[in-house]
Amino acid sequence: MFLKPVLIFLLLSAPAEWQATLSGPLVPAAAAGIPHVVAEAVQPIQEEEPDQYRFLLLRQDFISDVQQATQLLYNQQFDEASSLLSAWFASEQARPLALLWDALPLWWQILSDLEAQQHDDAFVGKMEQAIRASDLMLRRDRHNLDALVVKTLANGFLARLHANRGSWYRSLVHGRQAINLLNGIEQLYPELPDIQFGLGLYSYFTAYFHEQYRLVRVVSWMVPAGDMQEGLSRLKTAADESAFMIPEAVYFLAHIYLHYEQQPEVAELYLNRLLEEYPHNLFFNRLLLRSYYRQGRLYEALQFSEQILERADPSTAPATLEEVYTMRGFIYYRRGRLDLAESCFLKTLALAPQLEKGDTRAQQLRARYQLGRLYERLGRRDEAQQQFRHIVSLRTDSPVKKQARRHLD
Repeated sequence: MFLKPVLIFLLLSAPAEWQATLSGPLVPAAAAGIPHVVAEAVQPIQEEEPDQYRFLLLRQDFISDVQQATQLLYNQQFDEASSLLSAWFASEQARPLALLWDALPLWWQILSDLEAQQHDDAFVGKMEQAIRASDLMLRRDRHNLDALVVKTLANGFLARLHANRGSWYRSLVHGRQAINLLNGIEQLYPELPDIQFGLGLYSYFTAYFHEQYRLVRVVSWMVPAGDMQEGLSRLKTAADESAFMIPEAVYFLAHIYLHYEQQPEVAELYLNRLLEEYPHNLFFNRLLLRSYYRQGRLYEALQFSEQILERADPSTAPATLEEVYTMRGFIYYRRGRLDLAESCFLKTLALAPQLEKGDTRAQQLRARYQLGRLYERLGRRDEAQQQFRHIVSLRTDSPVKKQARRHLD
């Protein structure tokens, strides 16, 4: 496991022509097996600036519609978002953008439950279609901004998905392609504020892993670090000035401050900004709940969790309910309300049959282990032993299994 930070760092790092984004770092196009058209596409343009109507991504009317559609997409109103853009996507010019957009509802389903993999194949297939459509367009015009952006984003999404699945080589390949394209876009259109998003992620995460892991520092001559403050500054610029990447930039600022900088109070500011715009996004709701819990604001966490339970549909959001019931159980346990804690943990366990990976999921293991400790605290020894034995019997490499074994006779 100690190699994981190094792999991530290598995915996020690169000298000069090797630079990288959060999804992964990249090597020169030829070395990564990238089609010749990509290597050409990243060369600086020597021609006059293209007309603003040449590409959809530079048209203000298209930008306005995409921003409205993004509002709907992030509020989980997928059909309405697609309908708003259907007239634009009917043209051949928009084919790469249409294919990319068509994959985004699947991405939100994946993000809502990262332990489930039932949507992976469909998502990968759609992203690969978007890449192929972009390649066809780039063969006709190697400076086509729409195709370059779509190919960059599609490879970035695939790099991120494969990293979540532990497929580091695939993540590296897609990440390398994404950063080469990002660098090319910066050369062609340096005034675009959206590129600050990718550059900010690169700068922050390379510096973070360089600072946190000694083995990364050993190989730092290969992959020089960025600067965390510079990375945060670039992300803040993207969060304020981007045409398309504002919600992603705000999300990653929240994610960084919550999970890396350990400043949940700062993360809360960004999460509140997200929820003002996207109140129906349960993933953002869950992150705000975590920020309350990590600040020790348990009463507010309980109140807010009740709102999430009211919004979450048990038939479509079991992973949300799983996390919320587990957190409520921990809060009640800490407050000495063991009866209510037991009820919450049992509700978590009851969701296992609806969820991929069942009782080996992280929240299931946390809830079951804490339920065993609760029974020990109540003197219900046989019930406690039953919970710990169940954990030990599971096929999982979770550290919770080792912890449960210590409680057995």
